[in-house]
Amino acid sequence: MTIIELLLLLVIAAIVGIIAERVTGYRSGGVLVSIAIGFIGAVFGSWLAERMGLPEIFTLNIGGVDFHLVWSLIGAILFLAVVALFSRRGWFGLTPPTRLVFVLSVILAVLSLMSNYGNLGLPLSAYVLMVLAYLALLLGNLLKGF
Repeated sequence: MTIIELLLLLVIAAIVGIIAERVTGYRSGGVLVSIAIGFIGAVFGSWLAERMGLPEIFTLNIGGVDFHLVWSLIGAILFLAVVALFSRRGWFGLTPPTRLVFVLSVILAVLSLMSNYGNLGLPLSAYVLMVLAYLALLLGNLLKGF
């Protein structure tokens, strides 16, 4: 791997980290932290996609290293969600009743993905699980003021 290819990987990881920070609303630091978030997301997202048997959607091969952009971004967002869960700064501005609804809907969405693409056999279809996840989010937002 040449120095140019390494720098290109660092730039791509920084862009993935910055996008994940913008999506989650979690500000963790500067460019070096964004690069680290991008690489952690690449490792975690690729591992998760491989375990669930998901296809490679958009992959860049730079210097013999495969960088799965979509799974890297999803992995970085999930990583930042876990960091925010245990952080003092809070949960992206979510109020306590909304936190439970958010966690419930994310769990249902992950189960839906695993049911549809992975080897997880559930009595409910993936579509029913996604409908339940969206209903949980909708009811959580409607009942937020009560």
